[in-house]
Amino acid sequence: MFPLQPVAANKVVVDMPALAVEEKTYTGLARGLRAAIVLPPLFATALLIVREPVMAGLAVFGTFAHLVMVNYSAPRMVRAVESATLTVLGAIVVSLGTLASINTWSAVAGGAIAGFVAQSRWVASGRIAVICPALLMAFMLAVAVSTPLTSLPPQLCGWLLAGLLAQPALQLFWIPIQPVDVAGASPPAQAPANPTTASGNAIAAGAAMGLAVLTARLLRLDHAFWIVLGVAPMLSPWNTSPLRTFWRQQAGTLLGFLAGAALATGAGAHQLWYWIALPSTVFLAAYLSSAVGFIAGQVGFTAFAVVLFCILTPLQSSVGILRVEDIAIGGAISLLVGFVQRVGSDEKRSSTPSRLHQCP
Repeated sequence: MFPLQPVAANKVVVDMPALAVEEKTYTGLARGLRAAIVLPPLFATALLIVREPVMAGLAVFGTFAHLVMVNYSAPRMVRAVESATLTVLGAIVVSLGTLASINTWSAVAGGAIAGFVAQSRWVASGRIAVICPALLMAFMLAVAVSTPLTSLPPQLCGWLLAGLLAQPALQLFWIPIQPVDVAGASPPAQAPANPTTASGNAIAAGAAMGLAVLTARLLRLDHAFWIVLGVAPMLSPWNTSPLRTFWRQQAGTLLGFLAGAALATGAGAHQLWYWIALPSTVFLAAYLSSAVGFIAGQVGFTAFAVVLFCILTPLQSSVGILRVEDIAIGGAISLLVGFVQRVGSDEKRSSTPSRLHQCP
C-alpha cells in the first residue's frame, strides 16, 4: 500500500512524505464516507418527519463533530470511549451554552471562559484533548445566539442522535493506517511546553471568543455562529502568521461561496436538487478538510453550508454572502487579539533585563 525502499536484508523503510499523503487521503475518505452516509438521513428525519429545524441543525453539527472533527485513537474500544465521552460532555456543554445565551453578558463571559479553558495547558494535555475542539464548537454553537430554553430539548435530541449513530459508523467505516517501523529512526524531539506562552494563548483564545460573541450580539447578525467559525482556525497557530491564516481562510470561504452560488443558480427553487446534492457536498466538505488542506476544507464546508441553508430556508440567496461576511469578521477579531497579544509579549520581553548584563 505504501511506497517502500529496499535496504539491508529483511528491513524496509517507509517513504515518509508519501506515507503522510496516503494517511491524509485514507483519513479523508473514511471521514467523508461516514458523514455522507449518516448526515443526510438523520437531517431528513429531523426536518421532514419530526419537523424540528432546531433538532436538524444540532444533528448536522453533531455529525460533523463526532465523525469529522476528532482525530480518534486507533484501538476500537478507545475510539468508542472517546466518541461516547464526546456525546455525554457535548450534551452538558450544549445545555450550559443555551443557559448562558439568554443574557448577552453571560454569553460573552461564557464564550471567554470556554476559549480560555479549551486552550489551557491542563485541558490541551489531558485525556479529553482529542475531543476538546469539538466540545468548544458545541458550546459556542449554543451560546452564540440567544436561544429560549424551550429549544434545549430538540437541541439535545439532535446532538444525542448524532452521537448514537456515530458509534457504528466509527466502527464500520474505519481505515486503519499502521506505518511500517522505520529502521534506525528516532522519534521527533518534543519541545518542552512554555507555561508563559501557553497561558498567553489561553488568554488570547478567551478574549477572541468573548469578543466574537459580543460582536455578534451588538451587530445582531443572523448567523452569529459563523463568526465563531471564523475565530476558531486562528486560535491554534498564533506562532505561524495569523495574517497568512486569515487570508487563506478568506480565500477558501470566497471560493466555496462561488461554488455554492453556482449550484444554487442552477438548482433555483427546486428543493429536490439540493437534497440530491447534499450527500456529495457533505462528503467533499469532510474529505477536502482532511485530505487536501485548510483552504480546500473552507471551500467544501462553505459550499455545503449554502446547500444546507437552501434546504432549511428556501430562496434565501444571501446565505453564502452572510457566511463570507461573518467568517471575515471572526478572522478579523482573531487578528486584532493576536496583534495585541504579540505587542504585549514584545513589550514584556523588552522590559525584562537580560541576565547577561547583570552584575555577578
